[in-house]
Amino acid sequence: MAINLKGKKTSLKENAEIYQKRQDEESEREKLKKMNGKQKLSYFTTYYLPKLLVLAAAAGVVCFLLWSDVFHKRTMVLRCAVLNEPVMDSVLTEFSDNFISSIGEDPEKSTASFYVYYTHSDFAAEIGANAAEDLTEISSRIVAADLSCMIADEADGKNYLDGGFFLELSSFLTEQEYKALKPYLYHAQKGEKTEEGDYGIYLNKSPVYQELIKDIKTPVENPMLSIISNSDESSKDYVRKLIYYLFPDISF
Repeated sequence: MAINLKGKKTSLKENAEIYQKRQDEESEREKLKKMNGKQKLSYFTTYYLPKLLVLAAAAGVVCFLLWSDVFHKRTMVLRCAVLNEPVMDSVLTEFSDNFISSIGEDPEKSTASFYVYYTHSDFAAEIGANAAEDLTEISSRIVAADLSCMIADEADGKNYLDGGFFLELSSFLTEQEYKALKPYLYHAQKGEKTEEGDYGIYLNKSPVYQELIKDIKTPVENPMLSIISNSDESSKDYVRKLIYYLFPDISF
């Protein structure tokens, strides 16, 4: 008579399962003892290496955040928007460090941001930027009082001037500073939100700024530095220091 084995385990299956169960119950140390060098390397690569790489990556991120935000955090003393002047980031970083050093502060502890925004759609497209996003960020920083000053030509700065966002300089500069800078001041007529007055300092005669843009094929014509009216007093003090830095040949 035939034996019905359907649904029943054979002795081979039973032995295989018992063997597998014993293998699973072995400790890691016992498993490793039975392996040769090549098997140990393969086992480590398969089961341990991926976990170690994930842990190492996580530890690296934590260390970087601690280093940048706690141990190496720098104080932002000034933030300047540079409009449509295609200066490389590395050049602006060097400019920032030199400015900070010139006023006797440590670039490792203090920093000034000079960031280029492209506000013309056609120009922004050539650079790979987005004019709408840049305009939005500038406006957001002004509203948040997070922008100290702006470098732009008359046309690009006009919207911000007409919006009442530029500080009238005769109320900011000392009498001696105003007299020394008078030949370089941009004088605007009365606008909807602005009174007639001086709202910018032309940088055509600034040897420091001209050195900054010397390698640009098509630099901005008649760039001028303007102070954002709602920036805090500490920020304005650093803009004053920036003016001194930009015009080292002037006796204030």
